[in-house]
Amino acid sequence: MPSLPKTPGARTRSASNGVAALLLIAIFACTSARSDEPNLLSLDDALRLANERSSQLSAQRYAIDAFQQTTVSARQLPDPKAVFGVENLPVTGSDSLSLTRDFMTMRKIGVMQDFPRAEKRELRGKLAERVVDRERAMLVDAAAALRRDVAAAWLERYFAEQMTRVVDEQIAEVQLQTEAIKAGLKSGKTQPVDFLAAQMSYQSLLDRRADLDKQSARAKAMLSRWLGDAAGHPLAEFSVRDVTLAQGSLSDHVAHHPHVQSLERQIDVAQTEAYLAQAATKPDWSLELAYQQRGPSYSNMISLQVSIDLPLFQRNRQSRDVAARMAQLEQARDLKEDATRQHLAEAQAAWSDWEAATARRKRFDESLLPLSRERTQAALAAYRGGRGDITPVLQARRDELDVKLQAVQLSQEQGRSYAQLLYFLPQEAIK
Repeated sequence: MPSLPKTPGARTRSASNGVAALLLIAIFACTSARSDEPNLLSLDDALRLANERSSQLSAQRYAIDAFQQTTVSARQLPDPKAVFGVENLPVTGSDSLSLTRDFMTMRKIGVMQDFPRAEKRELRGKLAERVVDRERAMLVDAAAALRRDVAAAWLERYFAEQMTRVVDEQIAEVQLQTEAIKAGLKSGKTQPVDFLAAQMSYQSLLDRRADLDKQSARAKAMLSRWLGDAAGHPLAEFSVRDVTLAQGSLSDHVAHHPHVQSLERQIDVAQTEAYLAQAATKPDWSLELAYQQRGPSYSNMISLQVSIDLPLFQRNRQSRDVAARMAQLEQARDLKEDATRQHLAEAQAAWSDWEAATARRKRFDESLLPLSRERTQAALAAYRGGRGDITPVLQARRDELDVKLQAVQLSQEQGRSYAQLLYFLPQEAIK
């Protein structure tokens, strides 16, 4: 372990101060490097695993497949119906309940086919296709929401662990300062109030660390929903990536957002349903062909019958259905308009947070962090030169760690904005 250079001023210090100084130099000399542990979980790995294992996305794909099947069946004629029975069966007189004695009694068997208008069948097929388009847009939206949620949980855990490391450094500094204060109490250079303040700071840091542990555990639990056991793997290093709007403004991206597109497809569905309701005012027809058997003394017969719907009460039936579908169409349009405004507002807020956090983090990197390090080095140089004691060095080191913690918090704000932008912006806009 490196030792402090011996100066005339330093030789007069107490042994306790010397021990504290040795501990201080050890802290400066040692860096907390992460071991190269296997199975590190990167953000990209988490996003890939979540996409592969998501039951929600799998369920949505099954929904698409189900509606694709109906695009064919919706255009087909209904199944034919078998018709059988007895006609003109006498129930009184000498021929009562006889199937053969009365010449009008017939045993009947036949088939009936409904013929909905071709326009209606085509509209039903188009409706199924519109639903498939909507479900596909919903799948893309669900995938984007999954990326956002997984990234948010991964980044929450990552930055909680990063801040935990800084807090651990602060705890070590407070412990070191406490030892220096104890030595000062013996020599009369410090007051008991300084010792109590150090103890309060120590307990506050312990509470902060417990809160960060809670955040990390909660984020890990959320990740386990999508990643399973992989959520417990150590996290790989992460640097906040660049986000650009070079390919279009936020309003352009929001207009093509998958959730907005799914609502646009819902408008198409509602429009097609309105067309179907209007087509219902035109009658369908059916055809029945039957073979009729009579008694042995009479000839058998065949019959052909055509049935036509009579939409005579459209005011209380078909017209009501048309009005209902038109109202649902307007509802779908308003829902899309509201969702577009909401997404645009949320995207603008996320972008504003991103820019603010990025600018502040740049200021920390270029000014505050270097200045805090220079202050610490200056205090350490004064101590080594015998021009001061260890307390200013420890305080400067604590202040440097405070600035470092703030920088990590700003990176966390960047990460949260990044997770939101994963949902609002296309993947090619995020490098």
